[in-house]
Amino acid sequence: MKLNVKDYSNGDIIRFLREYASLTQQELADKINKHVRTIQRYEKEDIKIDLNMIREICELCDLNLTIESKMKSKK
Repeated sequence: MKLNVKDYSNGDIIRFLREYASLTQQELADKINKHVRTIQRYEKEDIKIDLNMIREICELCDLNLTIESKMKSKK
């Protein structure tokens, strides 16, 4: 599955990853050693989430995070 992140907010992406893994907000919080309120704030976009945390959540959800360049490769 490929998700184009430019079409979604960070909160939507976190919610999607959590729901894809069939986790509640509390379960995700426990797995990444955060308070459930932090997960709620990530999903509401009250606070920003860094790339390392997104990568950790992807790993917990058994998904790969791939970052592709917009630039054309030079051959």
